[in-house]
Amino acid sequence: MKFFTKQNLFILSIFGFIFWMCGSLLGSKIATRAHPHNIPSPEKYFSQHVESQSFKSFDQVDVSSWFIPNDSSKKAVILLNGIGGNRLGVISRAKFYVENGFNVLTPDLRATGSSGGDIISFGWNERYDLLACVDFLKENGMEKIAVHGMSLGAATIVYSFQENPNYDFVVLESCYDNITNALKNRVDKYPIPSFAFYPMTKFTEMRVEASSEDLSPENYIGLNKSPMFILAGDSEIRVKKKETEKLFSKCNSVTKHLHFFKNAHHEDFMNRYEEEWKAEMKNWLSKMPN
Repeated sequence: MKFFTKQNLFILSIFGFIFWMCGSLLGSKIATRAHPHNIPSPEKYFSQHVESQSFKSFDQVDVSSWFIPNDSSKKAVILLNGIGGNRLGVISRAKFYVENGFNVLTPDLRATGSSGGDIISFGWNERYDLLACVDFLKENGMEKIAVHGMSLGAATIVYSFQENPNYDFVVLESCYDNITNALKNRVDKYPIPSFAFYPMTKFTEMRVEASSEDLSPENYIGLNKSPMFILAGDSEIRVKKKETEKLFSKCNSVTKHLHFFKNAHHEDFMNRYEEEWKAEMKNWLSKMPN
């Protein structure tokens, strides 16, 4: 009896299609799942006074954060971590900015850390959390507000240009160019054809409630009017070098700079390249008006 009959092939194709759809849906759920985390007391990490602050975003999500005040300064920076991360991942950067005279705000973006929300949206809805941070700082007398984000945190900043294109300055580390590449690059090492990502992208759009065209920082980076510094690794797989160069080329800032860390992947550059990272950042800050 032949197995490869038209009927059996039809049944196999149906099961294959169902498996494809279920795998795509599962992949989308995994990519957007929440990452809650118990945040210890800030005294464990900082010697100076740190305030625990909580406020609501535009769409009523609770945003939990740490605010490190500097009574002698009216300039502040907001630090945003990458996907699944939280304020604990930006502690070293917070200390760097404190040492350089900034007030610092380190929020947990929605669906991470101690903040509310149950879906990660690759920066699209997280921008409302960032805008709430800006309002908090203005209400507390800050006159200059800069933003610094890594990966998803960087994309969050770019999406916020729709509402706020004028920060004191912007620092982006490893910002993806569009959601299709962001998803595809994560599994590029596997022999999976490009069309296989289509349903996963569509399921992600439905969960995030935004289209692929929306989920494309490359479409919004040109709105920025602020000085911009982009950092990336020249050997990144998740955010390829050509994608970073494309973002940089679309940035219309009068003052902009691009720096690649040699042999760096999608990682914490400050951790692996501490001296180089600090030198580049100090050089950048020296160019910013006081």
